[in-house]
Amino acid sequence: MAGTGSGVVNAFISAPMELSKIRLQNQGPTPTPGMTFYKGPMDCFKQTYRQGGLRACYKGLWSTILRETSYGPYFLSYEIFCRALTPEGQRTQDLSSTRLVVAGGFAGIAGWLSTYPTDVIKTRIQSQDASTPKHLQFKGVADCAIRMYREEGFRVFFRGLNATCVRAFPCNAATFLVYSMAMRALIPTDKALA
Repeated sequence: MAGTGSGVVNAFISAPMELSKIRLQNQGPTPTPGMTFYKGPMDCFKQTYRQGGLRACYKGLWSTILRETSYGPYFLSYEIFCRALTPEGQRTQDLSSTRLVVAGGFAGIAGWLSTYPTDVIKTRIQSQDASTPKHLQFKGVADCAIRMYREEGFRVFFRGLNATCVRAFPCNAATFLVYSMAMRALIPTDKALA
């Protein structure tokens, strides 16, 4: 529950940044007629704000919230993997670096697997440029999901999943390894907690 809650809070911070990132990734090297051209993330944010205010900067917020609920399964699976990898008679706090890497890597994959389709939906919603005609714009998460399914079938929700899982393992392995090592350095013994 704590992980899921932190994901929901995180969505309010990450949604505008995700929007800028996706729009920058989708634009070509030169301006396309009828589409907005962004010089960088801040320029994208400023132009988006000028076009529709703060509401436009939070386009895709609900899909971002749904995607960020993956923090719950992410932290839960990390704890489960750590416990499974802990030798009998030892504590999870004493896991070797190798075991922390394995637990963190698989936790990253589990986190992505838990909400990957919502990430695809979020990306589609945030990819729509302000110049998209109103009748073609997605009306929300459900509308986007239904239209994607009708036009491209069920597999569209898992496009790119393999690459995401390959990336997730080393990124999250490093994240949890550094986190665990930092916690050990900051709190070296149980006596320090007393």
